Amino acid sequence: MLLNEYIEKFSLYDYPVFSKDDQACRALRLLAMQGRSCAPVLDDGKPVGLVTLAALLANDGAGEAGSLPLSSFPLDPITTAGPHEHLLDVFNNGAGTHGDILAVVDHAGDFHAVVEKSLLAVEVASLFHLRAGECVTIELDVPASGVKLSEIVAVFEKNDAYVTAFGTRQSPVDNDSIIVCFRVRTHDHYRLITNLDKYGYRVRYVSPEAGSADDELREKALEFIRFMDM
Repeated sequence: MLLNEYIEKFSLYDYPVFSKDDQACRALRLLAMQGRSCAPVLDDGKPVGLVTLAALLANDGAGEAGSLPLSSFPLDPITTAGPHEHLLDVFNNGAGTHGDILAVVDHAGDFHAVVEKSLLAVEVASLFHLRAGECVTIELDVPASGVKLSEIVAVFEKNDAYVTAFGTRQSPVDNDSIIVCFRVRTHDHYRLITNLDKYGYRVRYVSPEAGSADDELREKALEFIRFMDM
């Protein structure tokens, strides 16, 4: 899955883009008119940073300093993405960076378009079936050693459940445990959770079953089963 599969779908060609020689007052006016918080700044066709509305206002971009070029103002780093890069790598690289956009560049590094990070997040959510209604979320607390994820997946499959995605993290309270979070398609929510409990897996969280009015009763039943097994 390459980013260029999404270029035409997500690229914004009418997004404000500025040269480093553009006056600050022009950038401020266009950002305010279009309701944008930031925009790419180019030098010889290549993105060199993000100009933000906050920086322009803080540095008198609307006053006497408005006639100064954008190169005189502080620019935030800008995340770029090439057409050869994978969607997940681009999302990961841009997730913790400044601004809500990234600049799409060609192989030579020349600016092509703007993509909003939020749109990439929607695609990632779709890829991992994170949208509500598609699947249920099941989180297990398992030993950090001696447990194979393939064995847990096999338990799901024995119960006619299909694992669409999963992730792991260290337990926040026990260094000898890890938390495994699954996104699962299942036709029998209650049977799956009951059997996981019978197999000895500690269920930390389960999505409420859609359309069910007795989730609370079922949770109490599971608690009773755990109590009887103690």
